[in-house]
Amino acid sequence: MLTETEQSLSEARPNAIDFDRISGLHYLGNYVRRLPINLARMIENAYDWEHLPYVHSSSFSSIDLIDSGTWGWRAKIGLPDGAPASHQLLDLLVESDRHYWVSTVFSGPGTGIEIHTQATKVAEEEIEVDVRFYLPEAPENETGAQMILAYMQQQYATLYDEDQDLMLGRQGALNDRQRWGANEPGSNDVLVGSASELDPKTVHTVEMENGRFCVRRYQEEWVVHSAVCTHLLGPLDGSEINEQGQLTCPWHGYHFDLRSGENTEQKCRALATAPELIEHDGELYLRPV
Repeated sequence: MLTETEQSLSEARPNAIDFDRISGLHYLGNYVRRLPINLARMIENAYDWEHLPYVHSSSFSSIDLIDSGTWGWRAKIGLPDGAPASHQLLDLLVESDRHYWVSTVFSGPGTGIEIHTQATKVAEEEIEVDVRFYLPEAPENETGAQMILAYMQQQYATLYDEDQDLMLGRQGALNDRQRWGANEPGSNDVLVGSASELDPKTVHTVEMENGRFCVRRYQEEWVVHSAVCTHLLGPLDGSEINEQGQLTCPWHGYHFDLRSGENTEQKCRALATAPELIEHDGELYLRPV
Protein backbone atom coordinates (compact mmCIF):
# COMPACT_ATOMS: atom_id res chain seq x y z
CA MET A 1 0.00 0.00 0.00
CA LEU A 2 1.41 3.38 -1.01
CA THR A 3 1.14 6.53 1.08
CA GLU A 4 -0.18 9.67 -0.62
CA THR A 5 3.37 10.96 -0.91
CA GLU A 6 4.60 7.71 -2.43
CA GLN A 7 1.67 7.68 -4.84
CA SER A 8 2.48 11.22 -5.96
CA LEU A 9 6.15 10.40 -6.40
CA SER A 10 5.30 7.32 -8.45
CA GLU A 11 2.86 9.14 -10.70
CA ALA A 12 5.45 11.82 -11.43
CA ARG A 13 8.05 9.35 -12.66
CA PRO A 14 8.79 9.11 -16.41
CA ASN A 15 8.39 5.85 -18.29
CA ALA A 16 11.33 6.44 -20.62
CA ILE A 17 15.06 6.82 -20.11
CA ASP A 18 16.29 10.42 -20.41
CA PHE A 19 19.82 9.93 -21.71
CA ASP A 20 20.47 13.69 -21.63
CA ARG A 21 20.33 13.59 -17.81
CA ILE A 22 23.42 11.39 -17.52
CA SER A 23 25.86 14.25 -18.03
CA GLY A 24 24.42 16.03 -14.98
CA LEU A 25 24.96 13.06 -12.64
CA HIS A 26 28.10 12.13 -10.72
CA TYR A 27 29.67 8.99 -12.17
CA LEU A 28 30.90 6.87 -9.28
CA GLY A 29 32.36 3.87 -11.12
CA ASN A 30 31.27 0.60 -12.69
CA TYR A 31 31.16 -3.18 -12.47
CA VAL A 32 31.89 -5.23 -15.59
CA ARG A 33 31.17 -8.93 -15.91
CA ARG A 34 30.84 -11.59 -18.57
CA LEU A 35 27.95 -14.03 -18.24
CA PRO A 36 27.44 -17.38 -20.02
CA ILE A 37 23.92 -16.54 -21.17
CA ASN A 38 22.30 -14.86 -24.19
CA LEU A 39 20.78 -11.39 -24.53
CA ALA A 40 17.22 -12.73 -24.58
CA ARG A 41 17.59 -14.24 -21.09
CA MET A 42 19.25 -11.08 -19.79
CA ILE A 43 16.51 -8.73 -21.02
CA GLU A 44 13.88 -11.16 -19.77
CA ASN A 45 15.57 -11.04 -16.37
CA ALA A 46 15.55 -7.23 -16.33
CA TYR A 47 11.77 -7.18 -16.82
CA ASP A 48 11.25 -9.90 -14.20
CA TRP A 49 10.45 -7.92 -11.03
CA GLU A 50 8.80 -10.87 -9.26
CA HIS A 51 11.99 -12.84 -8.66
CA LEU A 52 13.72 -10.23 -6.49
CA PRO A 53 12.65 -11.34 -2.96
CA TYR A 54 13.01 -15.04 -3.82
CA VAL A 55 16.25 -15.26 -5.78
CA HIS A 56 17.81 -12.25 -3.99
CA SER A 57 16.45 -12.72 -0.49
CA SER A 58 19.60 -11.28 1.12
CA SER A 59 18.99 -7.98 -0.69
CA PHE A 60 15.16 -7.74 -0.88
CA SER A 61 12.51 -8.94 1.56
CA SER A 62 9.39 -8.11 -0.46
CA ILE A 63 8.15 -6.40 -3.59
CA ASP A 64 4.80 -4.80 -4.42
CA LEU A 65 4.28 -3.82 -8.02
CA ILE A 66 3.05 -0.29 -8.71
CA ASP A 67 3.02 -0.37 -12.50
CA SER A 68 4.64 -2.19 -15.41
CA GLY A 69 4.70 -2.29 -19.19
CA THR A 70 7.00 -2.64 -22.16
CA TRP A 71 8.84 0.37 -20.69
CA GLY A 72 9.82 -1.59 -17.55
CA TRP A 73 8.37 -1.61 -14.03
CA ARG A 74 7.97 0.40 -10.83
CA ALA A 75 7.60 -1.10 -7.35
CA LYS A 76 7.83 -0.68 -3.60
CA ILE A 77 10.61 -2.86 -2.27
CA GLY A 78 11.20 -4.11 1.25
CA LEU A 79 14.79 -4.25 2.47
CA PRO A 80 16.05 -7.19 4.57
CA ASP A 81 16.21 -5.56 8.02
CA GLY A 82 12.40 -5.36 8.15
CA ALA A 83 12.18 -1.95 9.85
CA PRO A 84 9.21 0.22 8.77
CA ALA A 85 11.54 2.78 7.20
CA SER A 86 13.43 0.17 5.22
CA HIS A 87 11.42 0.44 2.03
CA GLN A 88 12.47 1.84 -1.30
CA LEU A 89 10.48 3.02 -4.27
CA LEU A 90 12.37 1.89 -7.33
CA ASP A 91 11.78 1.80 -11.05
CA LEU A 92 13.58 0.01 -13.82
CA LEU A 93 13.27 1.48 -17.31
CA VAL A 94 14.24 -0.63 -20.30
CA GLU A 95 15.42 0.21 -23.82
CA SER A 96 15.20 -3.37 -25.06
CA ASP A 97 16.40 -2.59 -28.61
CA ARG A 98 19.59 -1.13 -27.14
CA HIS A 99 19.90 -3.82 -24.44
CA TYR A 100 20.06 -1.01 -21.90
CA TRP A 101 18.21 -0.46 -18.64
CA VAL A 102 18.25 1.97 -15.73
CA SER A 103 17.15 1.31 -12.16
CA THR A 104 16.56 4.35 -9.96
CA VAL A 105 15.77 4.63 -6.27
CA PHE A 106 13.34 7.55 -6.02
CA SER A 107 12.30 7.20 -2.38
CA GLY A 108 13.76 5.59 0.74
CA PRO A 109 17.35 4.62 1.57
CA GLY A 110 19.67 5.46 -1.31
CA THR A 111 17.30 7.97 -2.93
CA GLY A 112 18.81 9.33 -6.12
CA ILE A 113 21.07 6.39 -6.91
CA GLU A 114 20.86 5.37 -10.55
CA ILE A 115 22.30 2.15 -11.96
CA HIS A 116 22.73 2.12 -15.74
CA THR A 117 23.40 -1.24 -17.40
CA GLN A 118 24.51 -1.92 -20.96
CA ALA A 119 24.49 -5.54 -22.12
CA THR A 120 26.59 -6.51 -25.15
CA LYS A 121 26.71 -9.79 -27.05
CA VAL A 122 30.15 -11.41 -26.94
CA ALA A 123 29.26 -14.83 -28.38
CA GLU A 124 26.09 -16.82 -29.08
CA GLU A 125 25.73 -17.75 -25.42
CA GLU A 126 27.87 -15.10 -23.75
CA ILE A 127 27.29 -11.44 -22.95
CA GLU A 128 29.10 -8.68 -21.10
CA VAL A 129 27.31 -6.32 -18.75
CA ASP A 130 28.70 -2.89 -17.91
CA VAL A 131 26.93 -1.69 -14.77
CA ARG A 132 27.51 2.02 -14.11
CA PHE A 133 26.71 3.70 -10.80
CA TYR A 134 25.59 7.34 -10.65
CA LEU A 135 24.75 9.68 -7.78
CA PRO A 136 22.84 12.98 -7.93
CA GLU A 137 25.90 14.74 -6.43
CA ALA A 138 29.50 13.88 -5.69
CA PRO A 139 30.24 12.46 -2.20
CA GLU A 140 31.92 14.79 0.28
CA ASN A 141 35.31 13.14 -0.15
CA GLU A 142 37.11 10.47 -2.17
CA THR A 143 37.19 8.03 0.75
CA GLY A 144 33.40 8.12 0.98
CA ALA A 145 33.09 7.70 -2.78
CA GLN A 146 35.33 4.63 -2.78
CA MET A 147 33.38 3.06 0.10
CA ILE A 148 30.08 3.52 -1.73
CA LEU A 149 31.55 2.16 -4.96
CA ALA A 150 33.04 -0.89 -3.24
CA TYR A 151 29.67 -1.64 -1.62
CA MET A 152 27.80 -1.32 -4.93
CA GLN A 153 30.31 -3.50 -6.76
CA GLN A 154 30.07 -6.21 -4.13
CA GLN A 155 26.28 -6.07 -4.13
CA TYR A 156 26.12 -6.44 -7.90
CA ALA A 157 28.64 -9.28 -7.86
CA THR A 158 26.26 -11.12 -5.52
CA LEU A 159 23.16 -10.22 -7.55
CA TYR A 160 24.72 -11.49 -10.76
CA ASP A 161 25.93 -14.67 -9.07
CA GLU A 162 22.30 -15.35 -8.17
CA ASP A 163 20.83 -14.14 -11.47
CA GLN A 164 23.27 -16.23 -13.48
CA ASP A 165 21.97 -19.40 -11.84
CA LEU A 166 18.38 -18.37 -12.59
CA MET A 167 19.08 -17.46 -16.22
CA LEU A 168 21.05 -20.65 -16.88
CA GLY A 169 18.23 -22.66 -15.31
CA ARG A 170 15.68 -20.84 -17.43
CA GLN A 171 17.62 -21.48 -20.66
CA GLY A 172 18.09 -25.13 -19.74
CA ALA A 173 14.37 -25.48 -19.08
CA LEU A 174 13.54 -23.88 -22.45
CA ASN A 175 15.92 -26.30 -24.17
CA ASP A 176 14.26 -29.21 -22.34
CA ARG A 177 10.79 -28.05 -23.35
CA GLN A 178 11.83 -27.83 -27.00
CA ARG A 179 13.34 -31.31 -26.84
CA TRP A 180 10.29 -32.78 -25.12
CA GLY A 181 8.00 -31.16 -27.67
CA ALA A 182 9.90 -32.84 -30.50
CA ASN A 183 9.37 -36.32 -29.02
CA GLU A 184 6.49 -38.49 -30.08
CA PRO A 185 4.44 -39.70 -27.10
CA GLY A 186 5.71 -43.10 -25.97
CA SER A 187 4.01 -45.99 -24.27
CA ASN A 188 6.91 -47.46 -22.32
CA ASP A 189 6.92 -47.34 -18.54
CA VAL A 190 9.93 -45.65 -16.96
CA LEU A 191 11.53 -47.31 -13.95
CA VAL A 192 11.92 -45.14 -10.86
CA GLY A 193 13.43 -47.80 -8.60
CA SER A 194 12.70 -50.37 -5.94
CA ALA A 195 9.95 -49.20 -3.58
CA SER A 196 11.81 -50.71 -0.63
CA GLU A 197 15.17 -49.16 -1.51
CA LEU A 198 14.21 -45.65 -2.62
CA ASP A 199 15.08 -43.07 0.03
CA PRO A 200 11.74 -41.67 1.31
CA LYS A 201 13.46 -38.42 2.32
CA THR A 202 14.79 -37.77 -1.18
CA VAL A 203 13.05 -36.27 -4.20
CA HIS A 204 13.70 -38.66 -7.10
CA THR A 205 13.73 -36.84 -10.44
CA VAL A 206 12.80 -38.86 -13.53
CA GLU A 207 13.21 -37.79 -17.16
CA MET A 208 10.46 -38.91 -19.53
CA GLU A 209 9.78 -38.28 -23.21
CA ASN A 210 7.34 -35.48 -22.40
CA GLY A 211 8.92 -33.85 -19.36
CA ARG A 212 10.70 -34.13 -16.04
CA PHE A 213 8.84 -35.36 -12.96
CA CYS A 214 9.48 -35.80 -9.25
CA VAL A 215 8.65 -38.91 -7.22
CA ARG A 216 8.60 -38.42 -3.45
CA ARG A 217 6.95 -39.59 -0.23
CA TYR A 218 4.06 -37.55 1.14
CA GLN A 219 1.59 -38.59 3.85
CA GLU A 220 2.89 -42.17 3.88
CA GLU A 221 2.60 -42.74 0.13
CA TRP A 222 4.60 -42.18 -3.04
CA VAL A 223 3.37 -39.26 -5.16
CA VAL A 224 4.48 -37.76 -8.46
CA HIS A 225 4.40 -34.18 -9.78
CA SER A 226 5.99 -32.08 -12.50
CA ALA A 227 9.52 -30.84 -11.79
CA VAL A 228 8.93 -27.67 -13.84
CA CYS A 229 6.92 -24.58 -12.87
CA THR A 230 4.56 -23.44 -15.63
CA HIS A 231 5.19 -19.74 -14.97
CA LEU A 232 8.77 -19.30 -16.21
CA LEU A 233 9.91 -22.94 -16.00
CA GLY A 234 11.44 -22.72 -12.54
CA PRO A 235 12.70 -25.93 -10.89
CA LEU A 236 10.35 -27.67 -8.46
CA ASP A 237 12.55 -30.66 -7.63
CA GLY A 238 13.98 -28.83 -4.61
CA SER A 239 10.64 -27.51 -3.37
CA GLU A 240 9.39 -28.59 0.05
CA ILE A 241 5.72 -29.45 0.55
CA ASN A 242 4.10 -27.05 3.02
CA GLU A 243 1.34 -27.79 5.55
CA GLN A 244 -1.31 -26.98 2.93
CA GLY A 245 0.06 -29.63 0.57
CA GLN A 246 1.58 -27.03 -1.76
CA LEU A 247 4.82 -26.76 -3.71
CA THR A 248 6.54 -23.38 -3.95
CA CYS A 249 8.60 -22.26 -6.94
CA PRO A 250 11.96 -20.90 -5.72
CA TRP A 251 12.18 -18.26 -8.45
CA HIS A 252 8.94 -16.32 -7.93
CA GLY A 253 7.14 -17.92 -4.98
CA TYR A 254 4.20 -19.31 -6.97
CA HIS A 255 2.31 -22.08 -5.13
CA PHE A 256 0.91 -25.26 -6.67
CA ASP A 257 -1.40 -27.84 -5.14
CA LEU A 258 0.51 -31.12 -5.00
CA ARG A 259 -2.50 -33.29 -5.88
CA SER A 260 -4.18 -31.22 -8.60
CA GLY A 261 -1.20 -29.25 -9.87
CA GLU A 262 -3.30 -26.06 -9.86
CA ASN A 263 -1.64 -22.72 -9.16
CA THR A 264 -3.33 -21.54 -5.96
CA GLU A 265 -2.93 -17.83 -6.82
CA GLN A 266 -4.41 -18.45 -10.30
CA LYS A 267 -1.55 -16.49 -11.85
CA CYS A 268 -0.56 -19.23 -14.30
CA ARG A 269 -1.77 -22.55 -15.63
CA ALA A 270 -1.59 -25.80 -13.73
CA LEU A 271 1.48 -28.01 -13.70
CA ALA A 272 1.94 -30.53 -16.50
CA THR A 273 -0.21 -33.61 -16.00
CA ALA A 274 1.77 -36.12 -14.00
CA PRO A 275 2.25 -39.67 -15.28
CA GLU A 276 0.60 -42.58 -13.51
CA LEU A 277 2.68 -43.99 -10.67
CA ILE A 278 2.40 -47.79 -10.59
CA GLU A 279 4.07 -50.55 -8.59
CA HIS A 280 4.87 -53.94 -10.06
CA ASP A 281 6.82 -56.69 -8.28
CA GLY A 282 8.12 -54.17 -5.78
CA GLU A 283 9.34 -51.74 -8.46
CA LEU A 284 7.94 -48.23 -9.00
CA TYR A 285 7.29 -47.11 -12.57
CA LEU A 286 5.96 -43.98 -14.22
CA ARG A 287 3.47 -44.63 -17.03
CA PRO A 288 2.70 -41.87 -19.53
CA VAL A 289 -0.93 -40.77 -19.63
